Amino acid sequence: MLSMFDDATRLRFQRRIERLTLQSDRRWGTLSPERMVCHLSDQVRLALGEIPTRRGSGPMSFAPIRWLVIDVMPWPHGTKGPVEAFKTQPAEWSRDVATLGALLERFATRAGQRDWPDHPQFGRMSGPLWGRLTCKHFDHHLRQFGV
Repeated sequence: MLSMFDDATRLRFQRRIERLTLQSDRRWGTLSPERMVCHLSDQVRLALGEIPTRRGSGPMSFAPIRWLVIDVMPWPHGTKGPVEAFKTQPAEWSRDVATLGALLERFATRAGQRDWPDHPQFGRMSGPLWGRLTCKHFDHHLRQFGV
């Protein structure tokens, strides 16, 4: 499974983000490109511990189910994410995209960090789990807009 801590993988995602435009056509869901960029930024902020969250205690917080969702199963279209990942409102497109890129790079510097914030749906998370989840989440939304 890909990890956002891998430099080559992160560079591929950064290039995909650069191809995204305000005019990118949505293939499913309700997010606009600008709302999606802010949503991805908020997910990285969750991983960095910058957005307070509660520990998930539902079925996805159990290790076998969390593993299936993050590492094995494709994500269905229209799945709702945690409210904590929808805090930031779009402002100026180029600045929001640059912020997302900077957050990804800051996230990558913490690859060796021991303690990681909990996820509101997946519960207790390790760095490797956050790295894989971030890749899967970014891929899901970038495919949503054809990039």
